[in-house]
Amino acid sequence: MNNNLSDTEIQSTSPATPEPGPDASSSSDLHLDKYSDPRAKITRSGVLLGIGVVILGICGAGLSIYARKTKLEQTTKFWGAETITALQLAEKIELRPIGSSNFDPVDLSGTPSLGHLRHALLDDRGFDWNTESSGAASGMCQKPQEEGAISCVRLRFTDPTANRIGTIDLDLDLLGGWVGPSDGSKRVQATEWVRPKLTNYFQMIVNVERLRYDQRE
Repeated sequence: MNNNLSDTEIQSTSPATPEPGPDASSSSDLHLDKYSDPRAKITRSGVLLGIGVVILGICGAGLSIYARKTKLEQTTKFWGAETITALQLAEKIELRPIGSSNFDPVDLSGTPSLGHLRHALLDDRGFDWNTESSGAASGMCQKPQEEGAISCVRLRFTDPTANRIGTIDLDLDLLGGWVGPSDGSKRVQATEWVRPKLTNYFQMIVNVERLRYDQRE
C-alpha cells in the first residue's frame, strides 16, 4: 500500500491561503482624511485674522483695567494727601451720627463692601466737580422723612497701629449727596449714580447694628 501522497493530493489537502482583498490594503488608511485633508490650508488671511483676534483681546483687557482704575487727580486736590491716605489705608473707620441722625457709633472696619465705600470717596468720577464750593457738608443736612432713617453721618479714620495718619473726619449729607471735611471748609456733591449707593450702604449698616442690639436684649 502506497502511503505517499501524490502532488495532486497534497495540493488538494493544503489549506488555501486567502488572497488579500481590496479592504486589507486600505485598513490602515482609514480616516486619513482627518489628518491630511488637502482642503485644510493655512493661509495668510487666516494667520492675520488670528493675530487680529489676539490683539483685540489684549486691547479689551487693557481698556477694562483702565476703566476700573481709580482716578485721583480731582479728589487729591479736594481731600488732600493725608485724607487720600486715610481713605486708602486707614486701619479703623468709624461711622458716627451728626445732625438729625440717631444711632450708636459703628465700627466699619472689615464690614462687607467697605472697599466700595473707599472707592466711591476716592474716584474722581464719583463727584460732580461743578458743585464744589466753600461751606460745610453738614450744613446741608436735612431731617430724614422716615423714622429710623439716617440723613447725615461722619466717618472717622484712624490708623492706631501704623500711625500713618492723624484723625480724619469726613461729613456726608446723604439726602443731598454732599460730602466734605468736618472742618466745614468746602464741600462737593456726589453724582446721582453714587448718592443712592452711599445712602443704602450706611442705612444697611445701621439697620444691622440696631437688629443686633435688639437681639441682645
